[in-house]
Amino acid sequence: MRRIIIGVLISMLVLSSCMGAFSTATSQIKSMESNPSNIDFSHAVFAEYFTMTTCVPCKYAHQALYQLYYEGWYNPYFYYITYVYNKNNHSNARKNELQVVGSPTTAFDGGYRELIGASDIEVEKTRFNNTIAVCAARDVYDIDLSLNVEWLGAVNNHPEDGETLVPIEAIFNWTVTEMKIDVTATNNDASDYNGHIHIQVTECNSSFWDDKFGYPYTFEFKDYALNQDMELNSGDTYSETIYWDGMDHDDAGGDDWNPHIFDYITQENIMVIASVFDKDNDKYTDETVGFLAGVDTDPKFYDVYFGDTNPPPKVISNGSAMKYDPPGDLNWSTTYYWKIDIWNDKGELQEGEVWDFTTRGNAAPNIPIDSYPKNSTTEIPIDTNLTWLGGDPDGDDVTYDIYFGEFDPFSPPPQVEQNWTGTTYDPTPFGQTLDFETKYEWKIVAWDEYGLNSSGEVWNFLTEINKPPYPASAPRPPDGTKNVPVNASLFWNGSDPNSGDRLTYDVYFGPNPDPPLVSPDQSATTYDPYGPNDMPLHEDFYWRIVTRDREGLETDGPDWTFTTGVNPPPTDPEIDGPTQGGTDIVYEFTFVSTDPDDNQISYYVDWGDGTTPEWTSFYNNATVITLNHTWLEIDDIIIKAKAKDEYGEESGVSEWEITIPRNRAVSSNPNILSWLFESFPRLFQLLRNLLGL
Repeated sequence: MRRIIIGVLISMLVLSSCMGAFSTATSQIKSMESNPSNIDFSHAVFAEYFTMTTCVPCKYAHQALYQLYYEGWYNPYFYYITYVYNKNNHSNARKNELQVVGSPTTAFDGGYRELIGASDIEVEKTRFNNTIAVCAARDVYDIDLSLNVEWLGAVNNHPEDGETLVPIEAIFNWTVTEMKIDVTATNNDASDYNGHIHIQVTECNSSFWDDKFGYPYTFEFKDYALNQDMELNSGDTYSETIYWDGMDHDDAGGDDWNPHIFDYITQENIMVIASVFDKDNDKYTDETVGFLAGVDTDPKFYDVYFGDTNPPPKVISNGSAMKYDPPGDLNWSTTYYWKIDIWNDKGELQEGEVWDFTTRGNAAPNIPIDSYPKNSTTEIPIDTNLTWLGGDPDGDDVTYDIYFGEFDPFSPPPQVEQNWTGTTYDPTPFGQTLDFETKYEWKIVAWDEYGLNSSGEVWNFLTEINKPPYPASAPRPPDGTKNVPVNASLFWNGSDPNSGDRLTYDVYFGPNPDPPLVSPDQSATTYDPYGPNDMPLHEDFYWRIVTRDREGLETDGPDWTFTTGVNPPPTDPEIDGPTQGGTDIVYEFTFVSTDPDDNQISYYVDWGDGTTPEWTSFYNNATVITLNHTWLEIDDIIIKAKAKDEYGEESGVSEWEITIPRNRAVSSNPNILSWLFESFPRLFQLLRNLLGL
């Protein structure tokens, strides 16, 4: 039933849209025959135009506003602001204040009249003309509103005025993004005025956002310079001065974009618009005034003055970049003076103030301190890395010269590294180690980036004595195992109390309790008894490992045995988890299988969504494991899983069904429904009321 209602409503709306276009086109002819300049304005009419970068019909409304304004029919009695509310959260907040539900929407005089939708530029101009005429005839409070904008000189200077500890490589920067805004409002009415004032900074041509014709949005709202209540008794005057710097403001960011700081604004592309509205009378606008910050003022050129005397000498004339990089480094611990004079494109000079800063001094790096091994320590492992404490009191980058070698009472250790950037060093790279029971010495010299150095002491340490290896352990097949596959290989773990010691292994293997040596002095911890052939079936085998270190100390391992046989596979995995779910949600599933011979088990899971399955690590027999997965827009699917033991025997395949509904959000289909909701923003609320949603 709901689908039928929705279909009928859509048909009615499309039909009414076409009929509305015809009737509006007829009224256009009548309206354009009259001269709009004959309108008697009680105040300057203010239009607030709400749009999104994704809105197609919004382009007609925007171009209609643009043409009306720049044709000058209503100058100075008409202003408008563009709110790109899906890209500026200040615009979105204003949209919410006026309870705008879709785009394009143009609210006149704070909502006194509201025009929704758009279909043609000329049609929209007629609609706007008629609405402006209605608004111009309104009775409003008698409020005189005046506005003045003064573009200030160089600001946001870096280094800051009076700054100390400035690096000697300093590059000077500044911006020209601040304005002084003066506003006055006088209540000429016989009654008191309980109002609110907006002062809004707009870009004449947006630097970021275009309409669907490809033209920049005009008078695009950036942020408020003032947004506060204003109470005026009859005959009183309100005044305020605001300093507004684009570097201190941004569009507040959003879910899909980072904030845009307004450091890119230019003087002749800024219009400041002030408006006041009556808080006691539906918040309708009573007066509006705009001020263009500059005409023929850009580009600007800069005279740069810099030196260690005050006043400083001029070093650049008519530069275009807002930075200055002095040739070479500055002097340490020196006070410098600088200023920026600005020339606009009219040849007018705006002289800057003199700033000063002081460069930092330079101290040598910190004296290196031994961290490990500490000086004169013993029993140091043969695979030790050298570590030390360094750094610089000024925070400068530090590199290190490293000296290392066997102890020699008659000469210092040799240099082994230069310009080392870390504070850890491996004296025996490429898998090598130090010698046992040997005394070594080392020293670190630290250098800062300006050539000052500090040297540590010469430290020494003694390496540990050699100890025999530990016995081999963790045999695979485990000792006493039955039904070992005839193609199985042997595995074991080897270790040594001296970390870094190199180990080799003698392998003894055979069908007798005293097996022969079959592989001497091998480095691997695995052995294939019969190579490409299989071991005999149903036969006992015996084996042991002798572990030897690099100096010849060796340790016999225990005797191990196993019996070959037919290796049964693990059971089909048992799967447990949800049977219903949603997209973009992490779900947990458990898997467990049992091996008759207590072998370790790995699992292979196909999630049914095209992702590539992989075998898991091996787990102890009958261990319940948990795996996670997320699906994206998949209907009914089948999870498949199988298990294998450590000898490669695989189970059968188990299945588990789960339903993941496909994502059917309207927003993913930007066609007829999207167009309807943009053109008829009240539609969504109407449908909700009718359908009881």
